[in-house]
Amino acid sequence: MTEKNEKFIKDSLALGKRFCVLPWIHFHAWPDGKVFPCCVADSTKPVANTANSETVLDIMNSDRFKEIRVKMLSNEDVKECKRCYELEDYGIYTLRMGQNGSRGVSSLDLINSTQPDGTITKFNMKYMDIRFSNFCNFKCRSCGPSCSSVWAQEHVEMHGIESLEKHFDLKKIVISNNEENVFFSKLEHHLMDVEEVYFAGGEIIITEEHYKCLDFWIKNGKTDIELNYTSNMSTLKYKQKDLLGYWKKFSNVRVWASLDGMGKHAEIIRAGTDWDRIESNMRRIKDEAPNVKFSITPTVSIWNVHAFPKFLDYLVENGFIHEDPASMNGPRFNILTNPWWANIGILPDWEKTRLLAMYQEYREKYRYNQEFVNGFSGIILALEQGVSNPGGLEEFFTYNDMLDKHRKEKLMEVVPELYALRCGEPDFS
Repeated sequence: MTEKNEKFIKDSLALGKRFCVLPWIHFHAWPDGKVFPCCVADSTKPVANTANSETVLDIMNSDRFKEIRVKMLSNEDVKECKRCYELEDYGIYTLRMGQNGSRGVSSLDLINSTQPDGTITKFNMKYMDIRFSNFCNFKCRSCGPSCSSVWAQEHVEMHGIESLEKHFDLKKIVISNNEENVFFSKLEHHLMDVEEVYFAGGEIIITEEHYKCLDFWIKNGKTDIELNYTSNMSTLKYKQKDLLGYWKKFSNVRVWASLDGMGKHAEIIRAGTDWDRIESNMRRIKDEAPNVKFSITPTVSIWNVHAFPKFLDYLVENGFIHEDPASMNGPRFNILTNPWWANIGILPDWEKTRLLAMYQEYREKYRYNQEFVNGFSGIILALEQGVSNPGGLEEFFTYNDMLDKHRKEKLMEVVPELYALRCGEPDFS
């Protein structure tokens, strides 16, 4: 690596250009075996597959991974990384920015050893994010078979096995949680390198490999790992294992609850939700595991954009998250971009005008916490920059009508704001 390139890397880490350290230190795989540069990368553009290589290092040296590293070192756009670019345009702090800041400079030796074609000769998996299976007890409206086993079952009920087989590897999608994960044996000797892990699913808390990792680190005295979770908060137990008992053995645990709303609203958006149980689990973490940093990672979409601010008020008022900046547990906002027809940017202008006024008010209300401000600012920017799309909105309603019919639910009775969207601009004169 030339002195010029090393200077560029340091400048990129400091200034936030197109460079990202993750293709050197991170491993991210989905339940179907597809490998991506990270969890924010374009989900339609896998760069490798766990089934096609003998070792993790082989996977990290796929042709596309090598091309990505070369492009990043040349300060060129990477097509898989467009979502980070978009989110940063919204003013949202991204995974790329966070990892560059926390692990970029400390990984310069690894980066400097990169060969001219992008090959790396050693892989130090400092950051791990592996979705071991699609085993899940929810079927969220914004999700699908690749990340939820019950969604896969419902897809078969609605469209037949042939439709599922056309789009997914059935051996990896329709699964039993008792099946042995062959890939885990390839992964195990990298576990001692891990400094940070992001656990998600499926639903990670009911996934066997999750506990294998925790048991491995406890056995080997590596309990200073940063544990990060995204969970639906439906349970804190798996078989005879109590997760709070595990968490108490680790010094750095952070839980992001994938909650977009509360009560019946939560239950219809994320089918499988028992709100009373989720509320009880949040209280248990608050009361019994004060070492755990708890917050939410809401996905803001047409499904919840109207009611989300009141949900945030509820969380703050009940002490589950805090508006005090010192708490460092503000929400990690996501703006839904896929499926595109549920993105808030396609809403009609008259509706966006109403929403903008509400979110500007809430941004002012929580102005003392920059995490809140950044999140609300991202929502505001998405509303302002989005292009209204009546056809997309019709697709949104067609999809939800199909789910309502199959699930015997009535979305618009729970989210009444959708009535006006379907009927057209209301007459307030």
